[in-house]
Amino acid sequence: MQNLKHFKNIAPNLCRQRVILEAITDHLVMPEEFKDYLVKLSEVVGMRALAKPFAYPAEDMGYGGWIHWVTSGTHIYSYPKEVTGVNAPILTVDTYTCKPFSVEKMINFTAEYFKIDKKNISWLEI
Repeated sequence: MQNLKHFKNIAPNLCRQRVILEAITDHLVMPEEFKDYLVKLSEVVGMRALAKPFAYPAEDMGYGGWIHWVTSGTHIYSYPKEVTGVNAPILTVDTYTCKPFSVEKMINFTAEYFKIDKKNISWLEI
């Protein structure tokens, strides 16, 4: 994130909120879980989907997916323990919106949905 010092806000009236959440999970999160989670996350943070969520296998790297919202969207990825370096599966949720939302609601919902101990969740809001 060192490049933020070079960021010039050229549209100060445009809301931009980004949250990157990573978590250690007890299982490799699969595409069908992605889809259900993304639909429910949309409701929790008050976003309206433009289409159903999409999920896909990323060869031996795990899985990926996203949902497109009227006000941007969310990407989600899961990585098997064989590639994480922490001997456990990892989940990453990367949200970018032009409409403010509650990061606390997102974190609480994610922890509850995937049954993650909050000490195993890390996030960055930009």
